[in-house]
Amino acid sequence: MKQISILRHAKAADYADYSNDFQRPLAGRGPDDAGLMAAFLAAQAQRPDWIISSPALRARQTTEIVAQALGLSHAILWDERVYDAGAETLLQVLQSAPERAEHVLLVGHNPGCADLAAGLCAGATDRLTLRLPTAGLAGLASEVFYWHQLRWGAAQLHLLLSPRPAKSLISATNPKKSAKKNKPDKPGKSAKQDGSTRKAQG
Repeated sequence: MKQISILRHAKAADYADYSNDFQRPLAGRGPDDAGLMAAFLAAQAQRPDWIISSPALRARQTTEIVAQALGLSHAILWDERVYDAGAETLLQVLQSAPERAEHVLLVGHNPGCADLAAGLCAGATDRLTLRLPTAGLAGLASEVFYWHQLRWGAAQLHLLLSPRPAKSLISATNPKKSAKKNKPDKPGKSAKQDGSTRKAQG
């Protein structure tokens, strides 16, 4: 069985601020959202062991944040085909993944990423409409043995997640330590404090 995670890049700077779309960086909540999705992926029992990413700056920055959390800095393929690609091209990218990889994380752009997830689980890109916001994650599993066998309809969607609910899931699996309860005052200390209070009041 092969596992597929499809991650849209996190929130980026506005188009109006950059003449070159390829060079738009993460902005606003983008780095934080990427960090949340990285933490979620790192907490999974079967984490991605290979990353294929668009080399566009916003996707690269998202990938670098995730790769650091997963310890996969040396298992990244920067594939120019992923940038501004349609679902058919992205399917070809997955089909060319190394066979040793069991769980591939694809980091790219919409509408290609959402259409890819829809086609893999519904048999065609126009049979299902999936909403994949910035830093949105789709998780799929396929019964194929080899990546080149991957086809439309050959996977099942088992996860569709955005950063806000991811934060809640991370908190549920790694709850923060509760605040320490106040320890009762030692008798001697209380007596001393009481005595000081009486003296001050007298």
